[in-house]
Amino acid sequence: MLTEEKPWALVDKLTADSFILKMLEFGTPIETSVVGVFDESGRGSRRDIPLPMHRDGDYSTDYKGKIDIVGLYCIREGTAKTLIEYDGETIEVVLKTGQAIIFDNKICRHAREGTVGDRLLMRLWISKN
Repeated sequence: MLTEEKPWALVDKLTADSFILKMLEFGTPIETSVVGVFDESGRGSRRDIPLPMHRDGDYSTDYKGKIDIVGLYCIREGTAKTLIEYDGETIEVVLKTGQAIIFDNKICRHAREGTVGDRLLMRLWISKN
């Protein structure tokens, strides 16, 4: 599904269960979290602010360099854009309910633009077996 030439994929018509099972095909889960607007300060992923291009784990002492694959599954859609950057190209996606974007965290960087509002995602970090 993911290759060096295409290190990201947008997958439609998933349930939360099918998303989790698809992610398990890549390796061992190391963290699962719900990403929405929960905080007024602190980590950016839980706030209604834009996030600059980054790799998951870059700002963590526990996970730095350990996250191989990231999956973002849309539980409730909103208007925020998810951006994926690789090989000098940037792709913009507004995730819809039941869609997921899955990418190689070692090759791609990602960001968020726009207001998060009520958008709710399930994020799954995978370490390759």
